[in-house]
Amino acid sequence: MNKRVEVRKSDRSKRKLFVVDIENAVGAGMIDEESCKSVRNRIERTYHPGSNDLTVLGVSHKNNLFPAHAWDGARVVIREGHDGADLALEDVLSNENVEGRFGEVVIVSGDGLFSGQAFRLRSLGVRVTVDARARQLARVLAFSCTCVRLAPSALAA
Repeated sequence: MNKRVEVRKSDRSKRKLFVVDIENAVGAGMIDEESCKSVRNRIERTYHPGSNDLTVLGVSHKNNLFPAHAWDGARVVIREGHDGADLALEDVLSNENVEGRFGEVVIVSGDGLFSGQAFRLRSLGVRVTVDARARQLARVLAFSCTCVRLAPSALAA
């Protein structure tokens, strides 16, 4: 569940921000509830998010708003058009004091558009992990992060 949390500097290092381009994570332009839940379950099994962690889902298509809500407690951001989800998530990374609130950022997308923010956050001492399928991982993003975790190919499940 997402809620406003006052964070002391000592707690920042323990918090994680999950930035999920859900369409990229599913591997399709249109998602359904089941595919969204499958990605959520994989992320939860892999990273074990805590109650103070935050998940932000980016969508670029209005028809994906309802299925995205299958990810209980996640904040959903939308921007229409080409790279809309990426741009909405990049806005979160660049304008919401991520470096002051989180010790780790997990980017669930392989899009190179995130490389600038990944590099910036890493240079500020934030651990940045990219979680993407090998065939969809931009080299520039991989080199901008602290850690790369390759997701399974079939629907990233």
